[in-house]
Amino acid sequence: MPTEAEMAAELAANRRGLRLATGVSVHFALAILIGWQLATICTVFVVLFLQAPGPMPPKAIRMLFMQAVVFLCTSWAISISLANYPVAFLLALALAVGMSFYWSTKGAGMLSVVLALMASLMLPTLVLTSQKLALILVIWLPINLVLAWLWTVLMFRLFPPTPMGAAAAAKPTPPHHDPTRLVLRMSLVTIPFAIYFYLVGSGALVTLLFVAILSQQLSAATAAGPTVAQTMLRANFVGGIVALVCYELTVIAPLMLTAVLAFATAAIILARWLTSNRPDAAQAGTALTTTVILFGGSIAPFGQDADVEMIDRLVQIGNALIFVLIAYVVVDAFFPLSPDPKSKRRRRLFRKSLPKAEMAQ
Repeated sequence: MPTEAEMAAELAANRRGLRLATGVSVHFALAILIGWQLATICTVFVVLFLQAPGPMPPKAIRMLFMQAVVFLCTSWAISISLANYPVAFLLALALAVGMSFYWSTKGAGMLSVVLALMASLMLPTLVLTSQKLALILVIWLPINLVLAWLWTVLMFRLFPPTPMGAAAAAKPTPPHHDPTRLVLRMSLVTIPFAIYFYLVGSGALVTLLFVAILSQQLSAATAAGPTVAQTMLRANFVGGIVALVCYELTVIAPLMLTAVLAFATAAIILARWLTSNRPDAAQAGTALTTTVILFGGSIAPFGQDADVEMIDRLVQIGNALIFVLIAYVVVDAFFPLSPDPKSKRRRRLFRKSLPKAEMAQ
C-alpha cells in the first residue's frame, strides 16, 4: 500500500510529465502549422522553460528579452563590420565565446548564457551565409523567446506544479571551482570547433544551435570531464534515434498530421522518462531538445540548411559530440579541473629558492 508521500510524489511527477508532453507537442504542432519564423528555436525554448519547477517571473523574461536584443544586435553589427577580415572575425568570435563562459562562472542564468553563446556562435556564421537571414534571426529570436514564455505560463496554469514537484525539481548548489580555469577549459573545447566550423564553411545552422546549447551544458557541469560528454553522447544519441524514427514515419506517410502525431508520441515517451525514477532520467531533457532540433529542422528548415537529410544532421551532431569527448580528454590531461597539489607545492618551493633580486625582477 503506497504511503501518502509516495502518492504525492507520483502525482507531482505525472503532472510534470503531462505538462511537458502537452506543452511541447501542442506548441510544436501549432508552430509548424502556422509556419512562423524560427518555429524550431521557439519550441526549444518551450522545452527549456517547461523543465523548470515553475513559470519564469515576468521580471526575468523582460531581462532575458533585453539581453537577447543587446547580444544579437551587437553580434550582428560586429559581424557585419568584420565579415571581410577573417583574422579579426575569428578573434572577435573567440573573445565573445570566452566572455560568455566567463559570465557563466559568475552566476549568470542558464538561458542568459545560451543566448550569449547563440549570439557568439550562430549569428556570426549566419552573417557570412546570408545577411538577410541573419537579420531575421536578430528580429525573431527575441520575439520567439517571449512567445515561448507566454505559452509555458499557460501550461503552468493548466497543469499547476505541486509543492512536492517543486521540491523535487530543486537542484543542489554546484561545487565551487576556479572561474579562470573553468573558462580556459571550456574555451579550449569550444573555440577550436567554432573555428573549424568557420574554416570549412559549413551552413548547417541546426548544428550550430546544438553546439550553443551543448556549450552551456558543459559550462554548467564541467566537473565530471569526459563523463559528462559521454552522458551527453548517450542522451543525444537517443534524441537522434527518436528524431530519425519520427522523420522516417513522416516520409512513409508524408502528411503534416503524421509528423504531429509522431512527435507527440515521442514527447510523451521522453517526458515519461524524465519524470521516472531511473538514474538516467535527467538525460531525457537533452534527448527531447535534440529531437526538436533535428526533427523540427527537417520538416521546417531554416535558410540554406534545407537540403540536409536527417541522417546527415545526426552524423553532424555525432561528430560534434565525439569532438567534445576527445577534446575534454586532452584538456583534462593538460588542464585538469583541480590542479595537482604536488605541482603547486613544487612551484611554491621553487619560488622560495629564488634570490630576492630575481623575484623582484
